[in-house]
Amino acid sequence: MRAGYAVLLGVLALIGTVVPLHQSWIRLPPNILPWAPITLDAPPGPLARFHINALTTDGPACLNALDRSDLSYRRLAERPLNAGCGLETGVRPLRSQVTYNGSFQATCALMAAQYWYEGVLRTLALRHFASPLVRIDHLGTYACRNINSRPEGRRSQHATANAIDIAAFHLENGESIVIRRDWGKPTAKGLFLAEARDAACGLFNAVLGPAYNAAHADHFHLDLGRFRVCR
Repeated sequence: MRAGYAVLLGVLALIGTVVPLHQSWIRLPPNILPWAPITLDAPPGPLARFHINALTTDGPACLNALDRSDLSYRRLAERPLNAGCGLETGVRPLRSQVTYNGSFQATCALMAAQYWYEGVLRTLALRHFASPLVRIDHLGTYACRNINSRPEGRRSQHATANAIDIAAFHLENGESIVIRRDWGKPTAKGLFLAEARDAACGLFNAVLGPAYNAAHADHFHLDLGRFRVCR
């Protein structure tokens, strides 16, 4: 009998918590609830990858998330997949929280994850160097090719602009953090890169860097593919 009362009390407590949350009687910070629209201009929450992965399958919701942020972008024409290459719900950023060494195209969800990543990197830069992050150098997003450019095998996430390769970070004080030069060193720059890699693993599905293999010695590969890896 006592066990029955305990179960009943537990159910009532759960209802008393979930219903007010669902109806917004209790105010929580953005990006906490799994069913709520994400706010890209607020810090990512513990469900960040869940939120980003939800955007990969809901183009309208993804574009709405970009529209509600300070990101300025241009919507790209649909390029239906052909032999594993193409771009669906694609965007090109025009103005973001930082600048880039060159323009790029990306899936909407990848851009959402990258926008959140910019904010995390800015926080890390201020913590380590007391200087804002102002530019990110990338090595490209879209390329119709297989993984590692092999003649056979699976298509890379780059074949659908669902991946970005990042090589360096530049600060307002003129300092640069270069992955090929600074990765793994017992310095502030090396520590920044280690934390930047770890932070990326909370936003992207696949994060590959110098610790993975020689092919990634000079960059972080970040993608939203189906496979989960953080190396």
